[in-house]
Amino acid sequence: MMKSSGLLLAALLLPGIAEPQQPEAVSRTAASVELNLFNLDVVVTDARGMPVHGLTAGDFEVRHDGKPVKVTNFSEIRGGSLPPAGTGTPGPTGAAPGTGEEPGGEPGASRPPRRIVLFFDRLQIPDDHQRGELFGSIRGFLEQSLEEGDEAMIVTWSRSIRTVQPFTGDPDRLEETLRSIERQSGRIATEKAELDMLRAEDSWFTKLAEDPAPGSGARQQVVGTDFGGFMPSAELAAQQAYFEMKSKTAALKGLTATLGGMEGRKVLVFVSHRFSRYAGLEFFLKSRSDVADLRDPRTKEFDTKRLLEDVTQSANANGVTLYSILPAGLEAPQASAAETLGIAPDATSGVLGGREDLALDNEREALSFIAEKTGGVAAVGAGSVSAFVHRVSADLDSSYSLGYPAPAGRGRAASVSVRVRSRDLKVRVRGSLVEKTLEEQMKDRVLANLFKPDAQARIPIRATSTAAPGPKGKYRIRVEIQIPIASLVLLPTAKGVAGAFSVLVASVAPEGDFSEVTRRSQPFEFPGQDLETAKAGHYTYELEIESAGPDARVCVGVWDEKGNDAGFAVVNPSGS
Repeated sequence: MMKSSGLLLAALLLPGIAEPQQPEAVSRTAASVELNLFNLDVVVTDARGMPVHGLTAGDFEVRHDGKPVKVTNFSEIRGGSLPPAGTGTPGPTGAAPGTGEEPGGEPGASRPPRRIVLFFDRLQIPDDHQRGELFGSIRGFLEQSLEEGDEAMIVTWSRSIRTVQPFTGDPDRLEETLRSIERQSGRIATEKAELDMLRAEDSWFTKLAEDPAPGSGARQQVVGTDFGGFMPSAELAAQQAYFEMKSKTAALKGLTATLGGMEGRKVLVFVSHRFSRYAGLEFFLKSRSDVADLRDPRTKEFDTKRLLEDVTQSANANGVTLYSILPAGLEAPQASAAETLGIAPDATSGVLGGREDLALDNEREALSFIAEKTGGVAAVGAGSVSAFVHRVSADLDSSYSLGYPAPAGRGRAASVSVRVRSRDLKVRVRGSLVEKTLEEQMKDRVLANLFKPDAQARIPIRATSTAAPGPKGKYRIRVEIQIPIASLVLLPTAKGVAGAFSVLVASVAPEGDFSEVTRRSQPFEFPGQDLETAKAGHYTYELEIESAGPDARVCVGVWDEKGNDAGFAVVNPSGS
């Protein structure tokens, strides 16, 4: 069963060879071998936070799992260009920042394409000024950062992911999408209603605790139970917040996996409404709480650290830098004359708004965690938007790319650290790397192909699909794939030739949720006398998929396991 869109895969390889057709590629008889490199996007700034230019490969010290490695591929991104820089001797340690006009420099040289994902949480920003600052800054960022060959995708989340605008370089389409999200975000935060309800319940139970009438056993029972409202309500609200964190982090992991199959510089800008280290912390706190209230174990019941680690591991494995911001902060409460003496301030009361301060720190911890471990930055609160967006833009325009051969340990996460020798400079880089297996790389390419065609595809497969109602209100989607045999590597055997290919399948639902990737492997062999006939035909492979509706988009990937080439096709039975 595939995740999210609930797809069930059943595959059938039709025996025999279909009628001859003219293949688009000649048959191959040798497999390819690739040398895997690790590539690091490194940002270097001085004490003022300004980008540092003009460094060479020799200025950097890279450690992989604590052991130094030699940088074999090196380049500098400067102002949108890619000036060449060799891996030779280091420059003088006191060198001035480069201008892009040094001997041998080529400021106009091409740079890697940029893939930018804007992930908007369920934004609720009623303040017109704050909302205008956020979306105005993002528009400026896209205008400055997207050049020829660059693309951006806009995604929203509201208890599930919504792909609002697939990858495009068209500024008009991006602007139209941003206007729509901006209109929808001018709302009061839903948490405010829950907090107001808890505050009212807290007031009522506190009043009972302050005035236990003689003989009132019910009132005596509530004495000492007051902690930030009626506890069952607070726990239910916090539990819901934790479920939403699980869904949100799963969406972020899925997006980073999708980016993993794409080339170029990859960043995900996460505009958050709630993204907490301890989910629902604010529901357990009073309006005048202080750090002493955090000693209650209930405030840490829904710890999300494992979820945050999963996000950073996925981002690092797929070469994605995360930038995160909570643009509006948290709304401070207003004092009320209706509060009971138990809630109203006295000489030892904390400052009104203590809950909001503690909750904001709780958000800052989670956002900083995922950003810092992937080489990005985080910001929290109103007034931080402009500087945050400028920082993201500056990182894209001023960075270094460091590459080195992948050491032994395929498929295992390894820590990585980078520093600049003999300089008091700040270096930001992702905290770990993973050398992916060929199967993992193929799965990334299938997911990526749901949103953008794979430019490296070499096998010209063809796919068609139909949908029909199935049992229990489901639909059965039948996909037929034609695979040119001449495009597959054929290795000699005692009887003739043999090979093997895998069919990988993923889907994306209309609302944007996408599935995991399912793989089926198929070996084959031909007698020598049938070789020429076989190379003129194709295999037909059938898939049957169970879906909630007929309008899921399905990506099929065919991977030649001997030659390591691949082909992809996307089908949509409904044609929508």
